[in-house]
Amino acid sequence: MMMTMNTIMSMIMMISVQDRRSVMCRTMTSSIRIRLGGRRYTGMCKHVAAMLLLFLDQPERFRGFKRSGVTSHILSDYMRALDAKNDNTGQSAQLDVLKRIVDAKSRLADEQRGVITQGATKTKRKSGSIIVKPGSVRLEPTLIMNRELWSLTLKIGCGDASYIIKSISKFVADMHNGAYVSYGQKLSFTHTPDMLEPFSLQLFRFLQGVVGSRAAAQLQNNYYYAPDVRIEREIMLTDGELCDLLNLFEAEPQQDYIEDVLIARGPLEAPKHEGRERARQLTPDDFAHTDDAAPGYVEVATPGESRSHTIAIFDGNPQFRFIAEYVKEGASSGVRITSNRTITDRIVGQRGVYLMSAEHNGTPTDSHMMPVSGLFRCTDSILPAVDALMTLCASNVSDGVFIAENDWPMFARTILPKLTEAGIGFDIPQEVAERMGVDCQIEFYLDRDLQGITCEAVARYGDFVFQLVPTAKALRGVINPDSRSKAALIKRDTARESFAVQVVRQLFPTWSSIDVARIREEDEQTILLLLTEGVDILRSVGQVFSTAAFDGMMMPGSPTVKVGLSIDSNLVEISPIADEVPMNEVGALLNSYRRNRRYHRFKDGTFVDLKNADLHELDQIATDLDLDEQQLDSGRITIPGYRAFLLDAQVDDDGKSESFVDYVNDVKIIDPKRYEVPRNLKNVLRPYQVEGFQWLSTLWDKGFGGILADEMGLGKSVQLLSLVEARKGSGPALIVCPASLVYNWAAECEKFTQDLTIEVVAGTKAQRRKLIAAVAQQWKNPSESNDMQRTDVVITSYDLLRRDVDDYAACRFALMALDEAQYIKNHATKLAKAVKQITAEHRFALTGTPIENRLSELWSIFDFLMPGLLGTYTKFREKYEQPIMAPGSEHSVMADKLQALVGLFIKRRLKKDVLTDLPDKFENVLTVKLEGEQRKLYAAHEQRLRATLTKTKDADFNTKKIRILAEFTLLREICCDPRLVYADAKNASAKLDAICELVSTCMDESKKVLVFSQFTSFLDLIGTRLAEQGVDFYTITGETPKKRRVELVDEFNGNDVPVFLISLKAGNTGLNLVGASVVVHADPWWNAAAQNQATDRAHRIGQTQDVNVYQIVAKDTIEERILKLQEKKSELAQQFTDGTASGGVGTLSKDDLLDLLA
Repeated sequence: MMMTMNTIMSMIMMISVQDRRSVMCRTMTSSIRIRLGGRRYTGMCKHVAAMLLLFLDQPERFRGFKRSGVTSHILSDYMRALDAKNDNTGQSAQLDVLKRIVDAKSRLADEQRGVITQGATKTKRKSGSIIVKPGSVRLEPTLIMNRELWSLTLKIGCGDASYIIKSISKFVADMHNGAYVSYGQKLSFTHTPDMLEPFSLQLFRFLQGVVGSRAAAQLQNNYYYAPDVRIEREIMLTDGELCDLLNLFEAEPQQDYIEDVLIARGPLEAPKHEGRERARQLTPDDFAHTDDAAPGYVEVATPGESRSHTIAIFDGNPQFRFIAEYVKEGASSGVRITSNRTITDRIVGQRGVYLMSAEHNGTPTDSHMMPVSGLFRCTDSILPAVDALMTLCASNVSDGVFIAENDWPMFARTILPKLTEAGIGFDIPQEVAERMGVDCQIEFYLDRDLQGITCEAVARYGDFVFQLVPTAKALRGVINPDSRSKAALIKRDTARESFAVQVVRQLFPTWSSIDVARIREEDEQTILLLLTEGVDILRSVGQVFSTAAFDGMMMPGSPTVKVGLSIDSNLVEISPIADEVPMNEVGALLNSYRRNRRYHRFKDGTFVDLKNADLHELDQIATDLDLDEQQLDSGRITIPGYRAFLLDAQVDDDGKSESFVDYVNDVKIIDPKRYEVPRNLKNVLRPYQVEGFQWLSTLWDKGFGGILADEMGLGKSVQLLSLVEARKGSGPALIVCPASLVYNWAAECEKFTQDLTIEVVAGTKAQRRKLIAAVAQQWKNPSESNDMQRTDVVITSYDLLRRDVDDYAACRFALMALDEAQYIKNHATKLAKAVKQITAEHRFALTGTPIENRLSELWSIFDFLMPGLLGTYTKFREKYEQPIMAPGSEHSVMADKLQALVGLFIKRRLKKDVLTDLPDKFENVLTVKLEGEQRKLYAAHEQRLRATLTKTKDADFNTKKIRILAEFTLLREICCDPRLVYADAKNASAKLDAICELVSTCMDESKKVLVFSQFTSFLDLIGTRLAEQGVDFYTITGETPKKRRVELVDEFNGNDVPVFLISLKAGNTGLNLVGASVVVHADPWWNAAAQNQATDRAHRIGQTQDVNVYQIVAKDTIEERILKLQEKKSELAQQFTDGTASGGVGTLSKDDLLDLLA
């Protein structure tokens, strides 16, 4: 029994004050002196105090003891402790329940806002020296039990020799070190583990662990230094260590007579039984063991006894039987509980529990004698009842435990459940049950009606039921007790009943004494609280019964909504599929899911848990297609067919109908036999061009537009013209191109088409208006005009289309194609808006660089081809452009999604992949070093620009950006030739010298050269130097008339003029200059795509020589850094078109510009 010193002192004071008779102790111990009422009082000594405590604990051991009719205070204290811990009427338990309600309300609101001996009989042998063989040394453990403390001593032996181990720690160390130790004349050997018997080896391993734990604890307590652990012949064991030691032993099975032979003081003898012969005398040999296990008994000693006792170990729980008898003890009455067994001790460890128990023999045990016991290796099932058993089966209780009548209900609700849980029977006669009463059982009845959820609460005492909620209205089958009813004799548990009512009040806000407790139907939050946690809280107080109407308020499981896809008339039909979700509430369900609400309530009042809801597919599709709640609730949504390919990548195959799969595969996998190339082009088109024609034809039939983004020089124009030829008669085709290519397109039409009528929109405003009107009239009534009178192809420039857009209002084109479609990359320009106003049934775009600087360019082109495919630019920028351009994992996710959306509408092939007969292209960087005055001018200008840019505040950068960029242009001009910036600069240009030298070398090898520069003034300087050297050349700039350009191209390809000087912007498209095999870029441009287009003037179909490309770059200048910038910025275009692009200078930030000056 555990008591604090304060408790002991209080008891001493109480007895000393109330009993004024003197107390005397024969020991020489000073008394306790205290002062009472101003007088000094001499109290009792500690020995008398201890005697008083013993009397309080075991009064029956004192002469003259008379039973008081009071429950044993040990049992009473234990029951009260259990009552306070487990009973719901305990204050802390009630507070816990109420706190659960408060916490549940708060949490729900958050969720909705989105030893032993080996004991073999020793056989005497002749004395003499013993040869110790491996595996022959044994350890003989003995446990010492001193009240509730256990310790271990050991002997070591071999054969008939046996010696006490005087130091356990030294023995362990000797075994570890392999020391040779002599214990006596008959036992000396080298200490190694192999010398031990199997069981002794296990015992040694156990000792190692115990000594090791002591050493670790000692080191921890003494920090970094601690002396060696010294353990003499006896070592104290913890319960856990004792369990581990006992687990090394085998246990005997429990037989039908085993409980009569648990005690062993020397040889064991079984008692007599009727119908059974006298059992033979048992010796330890009867417990012989096999293999590596120890026998099923241990040696246990107690202080004051000269001999140890052999105690058996049994597997399984002791068989307890309890009998309750109604008795009267003096003036009091109650129940006396007796047991068939006593328990001396319990040993609980991490890997088992042991009880030392014996069959009750009816006599008290002397305090110096160890009880007649056996050790039971119990199962986990007994754990809940161990504390109760220790109280009821204490070894000092000879005639049972008395429980006062008033304490019986507490015993029934605290001790009995523990015994029942452990499977231990308890015999309660009817007389006891009737006199002692029954426990209070709270019951809650939940239902749902039109106004909400209702609750009734009752208290049940056996067959008697008392209503609690409502308080003033009779419930059917519930007793209203009166003085004449047996119910009036029931002792009611008012504390438990009151607490049950309090819990109902917390969970059901609508309250009336004459009606059931209620949660109104519209009080969604409180209903959710009840469904999610309130019911469990009620179950912690009592039993809960509910109707089917109430049980149906929470939908089982989690909702799953999938998407079904089908095709009807080239339109995609989307159908949400969800068996457990009403079709007209899918939108609202998704709305709750998006708001991260934990629960959703349907219109019929049913709730569903969204924690594990499978709505991701539906959410993604609704987000990508901008579907609103009303559309989702309609049950079937129709969208344009071009969105099928995005959905194809998002929806599982199970959700796709056969029509949808066929529709998608028609575009993904084109049947080559489906579309036949026009006869006049069969021998003209290359295989990849035939593929391009079939792709364009497929898009035409499906009503889609597309971008033919083949690399420059692969013949995009002839692929488009083959489509126009094949669809002749469907209506006029409008081709819009840069002004420099208008007549080039006309020439291409005449060259590749057989009987198409071509009109070029040119001339004055009146002439153009007349021509456009004529085309509109011709196709207004096709039946009134024959094929010879109708214009099949109309060709105009971007500039003229912008001016004449209103005149095209009456025209209805079957096809509209934009050549060099990057001209409309800025969707905010008048030109981009103008081309989108033209009425055309089918729209296509031709460009080798659909993305030059930013993703918005791709959006602008698709806004022309298929308006709505990528949504509005604001949504496109938010959904795709910003995430793709930003770092992080979302970059690749959204890039893949955009690729899935537009990938099938972009077709791009590279020359290296499709033109195996095309000559090679070799790219070279020719670095020149600036020297002298040119180097000084560049350095000074760069230093000044860096200082200006550094001083510019971030807030002012955009307003000063144009001026700053102009300064960067001056830097690049100085790299070319200082005279481009300073008129009085000396004629000293490292680039000019390098270019002219390269031209001279090419002329010596009979190679023609194309020289591109974005500075026309630099082309003039190059021309002047070439003229001085007597070199002929042609020049094309933006000032060169369109027809003159065509003439110059033809002349260059047909004569011996070795050099063609071309402005980068004026001549990087539409020119066929296969007569040249060397391309020189005099100055690197921000946009690598523009340079590649220029290079493709020579490296294209018709070229018979390898093409060498040279970039002339000034060393240690901005030009070297521009090349690096080109590589960095080209990744974006490659991701969607496998093309090349780089960011224009306008897209550069302040930090980007500073990097260029680094």
